[in-house]
Amino acid sequence: MGFLTWIVIAVVVLAAIGLGVGTFLGGVWSGAEKVSENPAVEDATEEAREFFSNATKNSNDLVDEALRK
Repeated sequence: MGFLTWIVIAVVVLAAIGLGVGTFLGGVWSGAEKVSENPAVEDATEEAREFFSNATKNSNDLVDEALRK
C-alpha cells in the first residue's frame, strides 16, 4: 500500500481511539445517512439499479437463447 494510504489508516484509527469507537461509528453512520438522503445520490442509485436490472435481464435472455441452439 502507498504511503498516503497508511497515513489515512493512522488518522482513522487515532480518531476512533480519541472519540471512542461508539461515537466514531455513530458519526460515520449519521454522515452516511445524510449522504444517502441527497437527491443526487438517490438518482444515481436508481439509475444504477435500473442499469443492472436491465443488464441481468439481457444476459439471462442471451443465456436462454444460447441454450436453445
